[in-house]
Amino acid sequence: MHSEKIYLYIGPTAYNLPLDQLIPQYTEVLPPVRRGDIQHLIGLASPATIVIVDGTYHTFPAVSHVEIKNALTAGWQVWGLSSMGAIRAAEMHELGMKGYGMVYQRFIDDEDLPDDYVALVHSTEPPWFPVSEPLIHFECLLNEALRQSVITRKVHNILMHNLQNMWFGDRTITYLRKKSHELMNGGNQSFCAMLSRMEDFRLKTWDVVDFFHEQPFSNIRSQHGNQIN
Repeated sequence: MHSEKIYLYIGPTAYNLPLDQLIPQYTEVLPPVRRGDIQHLIGLASPATIVIVDGTYHTFPAVSHVEIKNALTAGWQVWGLSSMGAIRAAEMHELGMKGYGMVYQRFIDDEDLPDDYVALVHSTEPPWFPVSEPLIHFECLLNEALRQSVITRKVHNILMHNLQNMWFGDRTITYLRKKSHELMNGGNQSFCAMLSRMEDFRLKTWDVVDFFHEQPFSNIRSQHGNQIN
């Protein structure tokens, strides 16, 4: 018997999102997942749906593969997307964890993609104010700027190289604006305009929006004929 309830682990990816308007009413919102949280949950509650978006990466040990496997074995539906969830889903999709979205697909397509592509520094409590920007967002922006010929291939490659080789907490819009200004001899109005619309390139956030609009977890429950409590 599978409960309708959803346990959603989310933090900075939901910043500025109207989360209450997106999620089903039977969703319990929990902070970014830490090691041991899943094991603790499955020891207390009946099998239901776990959705992992954000998780600790630097300040606390990350959620383990073992506890996710234990949840799957115990009959829980476990989804991962956007951030730590996407990483674990890409690593464990063959064991039954389900992945969703553009970020998840990025990790599926490139097994060597570093985990810090989705990492950022943020405040330690709600609303989880983001201090830096994940590299995967800047990659999306720079690829689009190159596609539109807003920047040259040379500038694109230099900026990506610099971003890839710095600590994730230093990847900020301020840094990218300053560095691009230096490389393009005083700046580029079109590129600055793209930077001012950074929300257009926040793939992690868009994956959450799309996930709850599509609600693929409901399709899985229907396919398996699970009884809803």
